[in-house]
Parts: sequence; structure tokens; C-alpha cells
Amino acid sequence: MHLSVTKLGDDGDLLTIEIASDLTIKDLKGVIESESDFGMKAEEMNLYYDGKLLTNENRTLDQANLKDYDLITCRRILSNVPSSAEGGTGMRLSLNPHNPQQLFNELRSNPAVLEQIRRSNPQLVNAVEQNDMNAFMQYIVSRLAPQQMHRPTELDLLDPTIQRRIEEAINMGNVLDNMEHAYEHAPEFFGHVLMLYINCKINGHPVKAFVDSGAQMTIMSKICAERCGIMRLIDIRFNGIAKGVGTQKILGLIHLAQLEVEKQFFATSLAVLEDQSIDMLIGLDMLRRHRCVIDLDKNVLRIENSVETSFLSESELPSYARLSDNSPSTEGTTDRAESLLKPTAESSRRTIINTDNRRQHQQQQQQQQSAQSVTTAASSLTPSPFPEKDIKEIVKKGFTREQAIEELKSTDGDVTKALVTLITKSLTIYKRKD
Repeated sequence: MHLSVTKLGDDGDLLTIEIASDLTIKDLKGVIESESDFGMKAEEMNLYYDGKLLTNENRTLDQANLKDYDLITCRRILSNVPSSAEGGTGMRLSLNPHNPQQLFNELRSNPAVLEQIRRSNPQLVNAVEQNDMNAFMQYIVSRLAPQQMHRPTELDLLDPTIQRRIEEAINMGNVLDNMEHAYEHAPEFFGHVLMLYINCKINGHPVKAFVDSGAQMTIMSKICAERCGIMRLIDIRFNGIAKGVGTQKILGLIHLAQLEVEKQFFATSLAVLEDQSIDMLIGLDMLRRHRCVIDLDKNVLRIENSVETSFLSESELPSYARLSDNSPSTEGTTDRAESLLKPTAESSRRTIINTDNRRQHQQQQQQQQSAQSVTTAASSLTPSPFPEKDIKEIVKKGFTREQAIEELKSTDGDVTKALVTLITKSLTIYKRKD
């Protein structure tokens, strides 16, 4: 078995010795004398285990209930203690280390013992002489802390902090095991996946388009639109904000453009974004309209069962989409992921043209209607059975007085329902017919 031995009053490291469990306590003292630098002979030693003196040197270590890596405290026998204090010494040897008040009182009543330990433990002696129990306790705790780290007790294991650390260690072990299992059985998960790009042409100009079935709309960057010469076709009435992980400004909508793939032409609409790193992104609206199939087995995009075009290899990708251009560091991987995911998330997946921007066109119509004949204006002021404040509230949202009165009639005067109905109807006005 292995035993940890420390000398009382010594701040040095623990001594670990290996000894057979069938040897006696007397043999243990001899081993400590030969392997330690305590400066004590075997006959000068008293050994303590769990605060109790190990008596009867003829007992074996098993009979003394010593177990592997138990902590033994070695102390020199106080031969110069007066005989009058022998009774106190015997009582002191059986002190309970978990009762510091008893130890404090015993030391105060034995000046000879204090003199013995003054050199090795001056702070302890000063605390006893000054009758300072707090300083005495602080010193005892500071001396016991290293021992507790080497030999945690059952009480320590039940401590919430220890339990939390044990749980964290177990969880981290499970994570490492899972990662090792993945490395062994599915190493392809740790590789990089190329995004899906195809070669196409817009208005006769070559473009490398990113195919993203998770994007709601087909979009194009302002720079690419300028290069293709279609900026003049942007309908600025449909400007707004693209909302996703972040926000981007939508300059407007190109209602119809020619998309050429493998010498075949297809109609598409494009939302033009002001700040977009990807030249063009083919979204779900285009994929659904032309019944596109992403065939990863053949690595092709099939359009209307008539045209097939291969997805680009890494060497053919735009520079910002090439994984090999960056170092394999974690930071580089993160930057690549952000450069590829940000355009999709911010400008495609949840692209929303604000209803307020549609209302701008409605306000223009209202201004035109305000310039109509006096008869129309007079009729707009015709009294109604609804409160004037309700009508004005609807008119402020960009609708005419007639529309407000008509919808209030159909909703029995409910302003909220009337507004919702009018907004819904206004959205259908700008739906482009195929």
C-alpha cells in the first residue's frame, strides 16, 4: 500500500512511501526514518492517523485500519515535558482535530508545549499567547487546506461546488468521446462543404450565381446590376429594408429580367440590394417557378426538366467563396462562414419589402386624387355615420376618405379591421401578373 506522511509543523511536501500492509507500526516508523528528512529516529516518533495516536507498535497496518494513500502525521515525542504535565500530554494526544477550541485550551494550559512548537509555528504560538481564537482558527485552516486537496473527505464530495466541477468534468469527457467517435466513424463531417454556384448570364453578361433554396427572393447586388446594365429598370417604389440576421437596404425591384442558363432563357425578377457581397442569389421564388431540381448525386441544377447545368468546382468559384484561399485556422473558418451565411440570412431568407414603402405609392395616388374636380372633393366630404376621428385615422395611413367610409361600413365601424382590410387589398395591387 501507499501512505502519505507529513511532519507536524513542517511546511514541506508530503512524503509518499510504499509499504506492505502486513508490516507493523514499528516497521512503518523505521521506513519513515530511512526515507524522510524529518531528522527523527524511529524511537522518537509518534504517529497520528485521523487525529489519534497510533499506539501498540506491534499491530499491523491492516489491524490499525490504514488504507491506501491515508495521511499519517509524524510528531517528535516531547521528552522534556514536566512529569506534572504528563496527564495533560496524554489527553492532548487524543485530541479531536475537528474541535479546535479543545486544542486551543490545551495549548494555553501547557507553556512547555508552546515552547516546543514556537520555532516551527510562531504564528500559532502568538495567537495562543494573545488569546486570539480567530487568528488561531485562520492558521489551522491554512494548514489543513493543502491536506484537504490531497485527501478530499466525503463531506467535500457533497459540496455543491465540487459536484458542479465533477459534472463539468463528466460533460467534457462525454464531448471529447463524442468528438473522437466522429473523427473515427465520420471524418467527412470535419471537412468543408462548397456552396452551390452556377454559371449564367444576365442581359448577356456572365454572372456566377449562388443557388440557395433557403432564400425567399432572387436578389442581385448593386455592383452586379451596374455591370449588367439593368440599373435603369429598378422600380424604386419597391425600395425598403431586407431583414434577417441584420438589415440591408433594398434599392428597388427589377420586375422582369432575362436569365440565360446553358443557352436557354428564363424569366426572373430581381431585388437589388445596395450592399451585397454575392453578385447574384437564386432564391426559392425562381426555383419554384421554373421547377428546378438540385441534384446532388449528379452535381447539377435541373431546370424544367429541359436544362442541366453543373455546379461550379472550387477553382471556378468567386474569390470570396473559395475555402482554400484562407488559412485552416479557426478564425479563418469563422470568417468564411460569416461571408457565406450573412448574405443569405440578411438579404434572402426573410426578405421583406416594408408595407410602408408600398404606401408611399398610395400616397402619390392620393395626391393625384386631391387634384381632381371640385365635385369629387365635395363628395369626399359627404357626412358619414362614423366619427370623424376614425375616418381621419384611416386617411392618415394613406387611404382616401371614400375607402375609409366604405371599409368602416363593411366592418361595422371597427377601425382596426378596416385598416387591416385596406392594407391587405393594397398588397394585391402590386402583384405582378405573369
